[in-house]
Order: sequence, then C-alpha cells, then structure tokens
Amino acid sequence: MRRILWIVIGMMIASGAHACDVDSLITDQRDTTLQVPEVVVEKKKKNVFKTITGVMDRITNFFMGCDTTYITPQLYEFTAQLELSNWNDFYHMQAYGQSKSMDIMSEASTVLGGYIYWSIFGYGYSVNLRDVGVRNGEYNGTGRRQTFVLNTGRIFAEYYTFNSGKTARITHITGQDLKGLNTRFRGLQSWCTGLNFSYIFNHKHYSWPAAFGENAVQRKSCGSWKAGFTYNNQRISLNADELPEDISQIDSTLLFNHVDYTDYAINFGYSYNWVFRRNCLLAISFTPALGYRKSNITEGDNDRLRLENLSTDLFTKASLFWNNTHYFAGVMFELHTYHYRKRNFGLTNNYGTLKFIVGLNFLKKAQYKKPKSKKKKK
Repeated sequence: MRRILWIVIGMMIASGAHACDVDSLITDQRDTTLQVPEVVVEKKKKNVFKTITGVMDRITNFFMGCDTTYITPQLYEFTAQLELSNWNDFYHMQAYGQSKSMDIMSEASTVLGGYIYWSIFGYGYSVNLRDVGVRNGEYNGTGRRQTFVLNTGRIFAEYYTFNSGKTARITHITGQDLKGLNTRFRGLQSWCTGLNFSYIFNHKHYSWPAAFGENAVQRKSCGSWKAGFTYNNQRISLNADELPEDISQIDSTLLFNHVDYTDYAINFGYSYNWVFRRNCLLAISFTPALGYRKSNITEGDNDRLRLENLSTDLFTKASLFWNNTHYFAGVMFELHTYHYRKRNFGLTNNYGTLKFIVGLNFLKKAQYKKPKSKKKKK
C-alpha cells in the first residue's frame, strides 16, 4: 500500500514539473514575440512630372515612330521658335460675261510671333508690328493670328484664326490706267477661321514635322502622299464709300458689300523632302482640295444671293531648313488660294506668307539621355 502511495506522489510531482516547463515555454514564446521589432515600409513618393512626361513619351513614340535611318525623331520634350513673317493678301474680282475685272492687294504686313511645343502639341501666336501703338484698324495685314497644332509623323492637324485690316491698293481695273493715281483703299477687311487635318501615308520614311514643324530631322531624301480634310470660314467686307476719288468710277458688277462662305473639303496631295546636305533640308508640298461650299454674297442692302456648290482650292508649302536636333533656322513659304463664284460674279483670294524662323529644342527626353559613367575610387 505504501509503495502504491509513493508511486502516486511521484507521478504528481513529475506532472507538476512538466506543467511548469510548459508554462515557462509559453511565457518565453510570448516574451520572444513581444520583442520582435516592427518593420516600417517606406512608400516612395511619385514624381508627377516624370509620370506625365513618361505618358507623353509613349504617345509620341506611337505617333512619331519611324525608321531612324531616314528620320531622327524629336529628342527633346520642348521646342520654342521665333518667327518674323511678311504677309500679303490678294483679291481678284471678275464680272463674267462682261470681261471686266479688278485686283486689290493689301500692303505687306510685318508680323512677329512664335510657337511653343510640348512634345507633339504646339501653340502659335503672332501680331502685326505695324499695329503696335497705332489706332485700331489704321494699317492692314494679318493683325493677329492664333494657331493650335498637333504635329506628328502620322497625322498633322491645326486650328487657326486670323484677321486682316483696312489698308490696301487697287492694282488693276479693266479699261483704266492707274499710273499716277491715288489707289489707296481702306475699305477691305477679312476674318478667317480654319481647321486642317492630314494623314501621312509614308510616315516611317518621310517626316512632315522635319519639313514644317522643326521637331524632327530628315536624314535621307523621301516623299509621301497625304490625304485629309479642311474646314474654312471666311468673312470679307468691302466698303465702296472708302474707294479713292481718283478711281471712284468702278462698274458695280465688280463690287460687293459682304461675302461670307464656309468650305468643307477633302484634299489629296504629295510632299517631298530633299536632304541635300547633312542637317539641311529643302521641302515642298502641294495639296489640291475639292469640297462643298456654302456662300452668302451681298451686293446691296436688300440683295442677298445664296450659293451652294463645289469648291476648288490649292494649298502650297515650301521650306528650307538647317536643324542639328538642338538648334534650327530656316525659311518657310505658304500660299492659300480660295476661289468661288455665282452666276455673274467671281472672287479669288490668296493669302501668302514668307517666314524667317529660328528656334531651339530643350529638356532632352530620358530615353535619349546618355547614362552617367560612375567614377572609380582610387
């Protein structure tokens, strides 16, 4: 009996010791858990500017993707250019059936302006220097012009507005000798709003931006067909009371009070870039357009004839540029020709400009930056 009692007591003591060991282990585990330090994960701050430029670079690479043996794409984020332009407006009035005509040409306008590009997006503004500090409408020419541009290898689009002032000269009237006469005429004004869009078919090898946007460089001579559409709204007014006294006797069939017309046209043309020397480019583009025109022609206070018919226009551009991808300089010529008529009257108006351009590209894109070499410690 005593043996059994001692065996039971021994088992209870052993069980108690084991329980103490388990409690000690649990306590040790809890203590160990509490002593583990917390890991703090630091979040990297996002650079908003780099994110935006990264997105823009991807968009630009899609629209400006090209064969780099033919074209060096835009290497910089921004482009700034300064333009000094010489503008001329020309109007030809024709009386059909009577073989009579009259020509009016605006006095040349010296216009100062420029463009700023962010990647493929651009904005341009210019002002007539002859209007600076002078009463409104005193001189003629393109008073102010604004342009919003999307200039890429695949597509080109622009929206523009401009106006012309009041001073012009009558250069021709059928049956009259104008030599020695006062031909100055202040009664002509025009306003224009337009939208151009073109798709470049051979954009992998031909660069429209290299020829007319200065944000790429053509390396090998190449041409391309292009197609697109144009929208143009013009308002032209002629005040016969402002005609000079020396030539006030003008056949009424050659005069009008107001012309307001809107063009919707499709165009198809060809452009060519000739690289005649490294970084030097001569470019030319011809784009005939065929469209639908709505016109209001007012000949008198109560005489308004409405005409809706087909229209034919021609857009011509040429440029000569030197561009080393960082700096550029050159000359550009543009000519827009519009023609419309009704039964007995027709009007052709041309807008021509010669531009002298200088500019630079800045803030090189990250993908074109050379990696900095690490200096070895001695």
